[in-house]
Amino acid sequence: MRYRGQRWVRIALRTLHIASAAMVIGAVVYGSSTGIWPEMLALSGAGIVADELLKNGLNWLRYLHAWVVLAKVGLCIFGVLHPEWLIHALFLALVLGSVISHAPGSVRQFAIGGTHGPCGQRGGRAIQAPSVR
Repeated sequence: MRYRGQRWVRIALRTLHIASAAMVIGAVVYGSSTGIWPEMLALSGAGIVADELLKNGLNWLRYLHAWVVLAKVGLCIFGVLHPEWLIHALFLALVLGSVISHAPGSVRQFAIGGTHGPCGQRGGRAIQAPSVR
């Protein structure tokens, strides 16, 4: 489902998400208070996921970029549970997010079974994912 202003909502959420990640990582590196930034990071991330689910439904979970999001959440949880690894977990989550968001559509929307997403299609034909036996 698409709605009026969706592109700008997505841009605002992604911008807030990146800024929040920068503030959290900076605070952890310099041993400062993280303030409200972990909450802003979680809320903006939840907003991005909610928008994806609104747009694609649970079908979103078929795509590689959705699994990268889940891996990033797992890394953040791991970092909170193991503070000695927090900066490493946050850094890896940042790198994963950067790589997947700048990867070609054929990578971002690689389908785990079935037809790739719209960005993963070329020449008007869907690219079939390899079947798993």
